[in-house]
Amino acid sequence: MKKFRSFAVIALIVMLALFVSAHAFAESQPPMPPEGGAPGFTSVVESEEVKEAKGPMGYMWAALAVCVAMILPGVGSALGVGMAGRAAAGVAAEDPEKSGSCLVFELLPATQGLYGFVIAMFIAVFSGILSGDVINLSTELGRSFFYASLPIGVVGLISAYFQSRVCCAGIGIVAKQGNGGMGITFAIMVELYAILALIISILMVVGIKVQ
Repeated sequence: MKKFRSFAVIALIVMLALFVSAHAFAESQPPMPPEGGAPGFTSVVESEEVKEAKGPMGYMWAALAVCVAMILPGVGSALGVGMAGRAAAGVAAEDPEKSGSCLVFELLPATQGLYGFVIAMFIAVFSGILSGDVINLSTELGRSFFYASLPIGVVGLISAYFQSRVCCAGIGIVAKQGNGGMGITFAIMVELYAILALIISILMVVGIKVQ
């Protein structure tokens, strides 16, 4: 459990560092005069045309959104499946006939990683990463994709952790009673919040209107 929390904290810190770096890089781009402007342009207050002349940074935000949607839930699911797998292996070693019931508990924490993959693909398609048009994505739209990746990214990571703990307890039920039906119900209750985060992220991505 301590290792899981450590990896989760590290993943969140890395994502936060990427966000801060991306924001700082976007803001540090030097202003350029609008097309046809004077070579000596040194205006302190940037007009809308000057801001657009900086060049779109949406591709960077969109790529960061794909990373958040894929990495955070993926890390949570990988570690959760590993934790449940270790518990299931111990039960299966004592009674091989219970391995099938234990396998269900091991697979449940993997769903958050699948949800993150779905959102990552949605962002890649809608932002133009797969088609190669992402270079023309505006900074505002790129940030919108990044914000859309946060619900499934953060909730997926946290829910995978807590669901893995419930699954380990469910495997304990299988070891003692041979049937983990109620344990599966308990684990699915945690799954509900990952599903809600998935729906919100999908709605946010679909709602972004890319020209």
